[in-house]
Amino acid sequence: MSLRIRVRLISITLAVVWAVVWAVVWFHHPDSIDWEWGLLSAFLVIVIGVGISNVFARRSLRLFRSALAIADIPTARREHANLADFWKRRGRETIKAFRINILLLEEQYQDALEELQALDRGKLPKNATPVVENQIAWCQMNLGKPDKGMQIAQSVLPQLESMGPDYGSSGHLVVGTAKFLLGKPNEAVPHLEETYLNSAHLPGMRVTAAFYLGECFSALGKLEEARKAYRDAELALPNSKFAARASERLNIAR
Repeated sequence: MSLRIRVRLISITLAVVWAVVWAVVWFHHPDSIDWEWGLLSAFLVIVIGVGISNVFARRSLRLFRSALAIADIPTARREHANLADFWKRRGRETIKAFRINILLLEEQYQDALEELQALDRGKLPKNATPVVENQIAWCQMNLGKPDKGMQIAQSVLPQLESMGPDYGSSGHLVVGTAKFLLGKPNEAVPHLEETYLNSAHLPGMRVTAAFYLGECFSALGKLEEARKAYRDAELALPNSKFAARASERLNIAR
């Protein structure tokens, strides 16, 4: 059952209960009807309905974000569909931005890049611009343009760091990965370690950082550190794409 249908059923139930109660009071005590109280109670029913709707919407949003954090694409798609249906007439750009996160998980970087560039940032939260730019940088890097991605990522890293540790970690991940792809593994390691250490509650980000740490250490000839990083990736988010790639690297090294 969709989020919109659940909210409608609850709203209808509240309205029916209110109407039945007032019908019973009217039938048994017509002279004792207090119309001011009736209007107040109707307003209260509306407020309760709106409150319940917001609770359901926040729950769906929380489930969506949790699914993104663990790269659970089916759940993310389901909750995105719920939110898109519920916010059909408002927050369209935000819903588009949510969909882009799914495209990134699916590694559909060209589609994600096109949708990122098409976003109307004026309709997004004020702090959305550095996040969007960081995602554009990630797409550019994975589309074979690490130099362009690096330039964008470095330009927004200070803003992301000022927004909190989670945003800062995402910025360091992109910068670190870009440096590795540009053949600078020694410079990449501090950024990737920063992300890994601060993303224990974000397994999707942590597994990516651990995998690229393994790649950096391999490139630097530090094979023990590389194996440890790949094992960390396997543990961070088992069954994910980056954990599978880390396992492949470990099997080759044996």
